[in-house]
Amino acid sequence: MAPVSTHIPEFLKNPDLRLIFFGGKGGVGKTTMAAATALFLARSCENQKKVIIISTDPAHSLSDSFGIEIGDRVTNVEGAGCRVQGAGADLYARELDAGRLLKTFQEKNHRILQKLAERGTFFDQEDIADFLDLSLPGMDEVMAIMEMARLLRENDFHTLVVDTAPTGHTLRMLELPEQMKKWIEVMDLMQQKYRYMSLHFTGKKYVKDECDLFLESLASDITRVQKMLKNSDTTRFVPVLIPEMMSVNETKRLVASLERTGIPVREMIVNRVAERNRCPFCTSRVENQKQALGAIDVAFSHHHKIHVPLFSHEINGLDELKKTADYLSGRPLPETHFKPAASSVRSAGGIEFDPGLDFFIFGGKGGVGKTTLASAAALHLAQRHPEKKVLLFSTDPAHSLSDVLDISIGNRITPIEGAVDGGQGAQSNLFALEIDPEALWKSFKETFKQDVNDLFDHFLGGQTDIRFDRQVMTEMLEMAPPGLDEIMALDHMMDLRQRNQYDIFVLDTSPTGHLMRFLELPQLVREWLRVFFRLLMKYKGVVRLTGAAEKALNLSRNVRKIQGTLVDPEKTRFMGVTIAERMGLLEIERLMQVIQKANLPCEHIIVNMLLPETHCGFCSERRMAQQGCLQEIHSRFRSQRVVHVPLFSHAVCGTDHLKKINDILFVGKQA
Repeated sequence: MAPVSTHIPEFLKNPDLRLIFFGGKGGVGKTTMAAATALFLARSCENQKKVIIISTDPAHSLSDSFGIEIGDRVTNVEGAGCRVQGAGADLYARELDAGRLLKTFQEKNHRILQKLAERGTFFDQEDIADFLDLSLPGMDEVMAIMEMARLLRENDFHTLVVDTAPTGHTLRMLELPEQMKKWIEVMDLMQQKYRYMSLHFTGKKYVKDECDLFLESLASDITRVQKMLKNSDTTRFVPVLIPEMMSVNETKRLVASLERTGIPVREMIVNRVAERNRCPFCTSRVENQKQALGAIDVAFSHHHKIHVPLFSHEINGLDELKKTADYLSGRPLPETHFKPAASSVRSAGGIEFDPGLDFFIFGGKGGVGKTTLASAAALHLAQRHPEKKVLLFSTDPAHSLSDVLDISIGNRITPIEGAVDGGQGAQSNLFALEIDPEALWKSFKETFKQDVNDLFDHFLGGQTDIRFDRQVMTEMLEMAPPGLDEIMALDHMMDLRQRNQYDIFVLDTSPTGHLMRFLELPQLVREWLRVFFRLLMKYKGVVRLTGAAEKALNLSRNVRKIQGTLVDPEKTRFMGVTIAERMGLLEIERLMQVIQKANLPCEHIIVNMLLPETHCGFCSERRMAQQGCLQEIHSRFRSQRVVHVPLFSHAVCGTDHLKKINDILFVGKQA
């Protein structure tokens, strides 16, 4: 058995903690650990205070974890109360719909926002309405954080436990308050013009109006949120990781970012620690985890680590969550028994790719092996088409290509040596790129601002009456919808294709929730760029904005190409990736509905990490549950070919391991 903590973690026993985040790489068990913690706090009889668990992941899993329907409403989790009847706190849950919060914010403040824009620019009311409607998306995640602050401020709940999205997007969410300040600065620039004109023409002392009060109130809310996130007396971020080097490396990046931001981290949960027994498969897993466990001890020597074992069954429903909550608090787990494994469900064979395809997109729940399978597919395509250049391309903010390929990649196109068999010195036709979308977007903004400043200086000099408009224009891009940076990453990819630098592109995407939002982005971004372009044209009689307008127009045209390419069955295939667990099945179902709505061609569902037959009782119990789930997957996805990939006893790292996966994926061999 994995070592049990010698004392109860502080986040379980400290009554002063009011906000506890759980985060980490996709698929490491964040939702389970957050739910178990919330359950423990609700069952504690000491404080008799209400506890709520909130999910901020666009692909919510709280309903799946608790086994009840939750949604975007405060829902009582029945049967989760104190062990002593009639005492202790109640547990509530909510799967936050940040988009709905944003819509409410827009409706409540639309008149003031419009007035601010009218005062600060030459734009007409129709343009202002369009621009504000399209600029505000992306503040939705800020609204989510502000909603947490509201719940704590109003004391409806003593403790908030937050189940976050996978690493990259959680970090982006926690950095949003700072970006929100920039948005407020743009709106304040618009109001400054009004203040200046009012003083200039009336000569009277300026008196604050509803617009000033709105901006001050919003700025105060954002400052309060930032203080709340950094308050070590009341807030804690608990990283969750598993003993695999990909997870360890991502957690290092997560903890470093949290510490830079000032968000307190003291404990972490090391989940799915294997237990040694007589089974060769289990023993091999224990041996393979040694390196990662050693790396965890070295990298996080100053953090309290809670080890949680690999269970023989999936954790969902109150009974299983209660056992996990007890384990976190130091209670031993009850003995389990196993039943014989169910008969195998046969794979529908290997994947067959149309040789004329240009784009392959891999998507699914975090932690199901998208990066590994995308890398294997890219390797296969490079070997199968030695005359073509293949680019493996990651759009996930928390990149893992370097970990899977065992080579440092980063934000540069890197050749993958040894990918294709050949003589010594033979050049590889496989390349990889972990693109930095934020760097692309930052460069675009800086270029645009410089263009605007140069043009205003050249044609207008320092005329005071136009100074505020110049500032508004140069800061306007700060109000762009989030995700535009990811579109720019795809725009970069389309540019490489147009210049015939690469022939085949394999995309490793963000986890489900943000992939679903990303699939809706092209239309939103096109609309925003269209309105932005139209606003630039309003200045045509004042300054010549040919260069700046051309940048926006070119990007808008390329977004249309991206849209067309994604849904073209002659060019693109989407590969759904899942695992044979209940929560994985429910999430891939939701994703496939979005894929179908977006008209993305999808012919294959890959079920990864399937346990082989074994005489081990522990493995047999896990395999039995997988086989039952696998039958459901085959039943629900009759129009797709379901391909099985086994769980390996070792971490998949480097091209030699990926070639073994290729035999299974594309040749149809079963390990």
